[in-house]
Amino acid sequence: MQQRHHRLVTLFSFLCLATASAQTKVVALHPLMADLAKQVGGEHVEVVSLMRAGDDPHHFTPSPTMLNQARGASLYLASGMGLETYLDKLRDTLGNSATILEVGNTLPARTNSGDAHQHDHEHGEHCNHGPTDPHWWHRVSNMQRAADHLARTLSKLDPAHAQDFQANAKAYRKELAQLHSWIRRELIRIPKEKRKLATAHDSFGYFCDEYGMQSLAVQGINKSSAPTAKELAEIINTIRTKNIPAVFPEQRSNPKALKTLSKETGIRIGGTLIADGSESYTKMMRHNVNTITKALVE
Repeated sequence: MQQRHHRLVTLFSFLCLATASAQTKVVALHPLMADLAKQVGGEHVEVVSLMRAGDDPHHFTPSPTMLNQARGASLYLASGMGLETYLDKLRDTLGNSATILEVGNTLPARTNSGDAHQHDHEHGEHCNHGPTDPHWWHRVSNMQRAADHLARTLSKLDPAHAQDFQANAKAYRKELAQLHSWIRRELIRIPKEKRKLATAHDSFGYFCDEYGMQSLAVQGINKSSAPTAKELAEIINTIRTKNIPAVFPEQRSNPKALKTLSKETGIRIGGTLIADGSESYTKMMRHNVNTITKALVE
């Protein structure tokens, strides 16, 4: 009888341990969404990131192998605002087996002006986002709101750990508030006449709106081939008429185009900015701000 009681206690302890260690499987369709899930979910989530940092989210589609790795997930995190054009097909595939949260769709959207939403990507292709700018993560307050919304979503999927999700979101919001304050202190050092952020990929509109800078797109420097004479003339005209102090390349910018541009105009080529995501949101933001101030403060 005593031995039977001991076995029951052992079995009960094992079941409690298994329940406590059970994790909600979350699939991230963007590296920044993976970071967000880890920050808010903590030890209670298993995060599978399908897109690597440095991949182009405008042309990314999960492969069958990736979707196989995601099997059993309760939640899929998409950046939203139309960035993931494959979501309708993914919904058809998943059916009711999982929730897809388009994080950006819960946030205030920025409207593109003119044709600024058309920009160059690898292989010289153009990407058209439509009227909505999907690069919402460059505004820190949007990431704070996203943390709160994800905490609520995870709490519905795993009510037993709702308090932990809320506490994690609160702690992350505090960290982001400190990041926001630091960014303001750094950028205010830039002379007003130099507060112009010129990039090939017009993805820093939220950032510029938040911190009082002008966002400018210099078309052509992300193409795989060097710009044509006509394109180069247009780029030079843009630089001169807008009085742009520096041009900032991105991870997929063409070094030959940048070299030609610098030679023809004498413009400063700033350091490389991270536009479309990183494994760490705070590290990405700090890298970008340090890169911008290094070029525009000196």
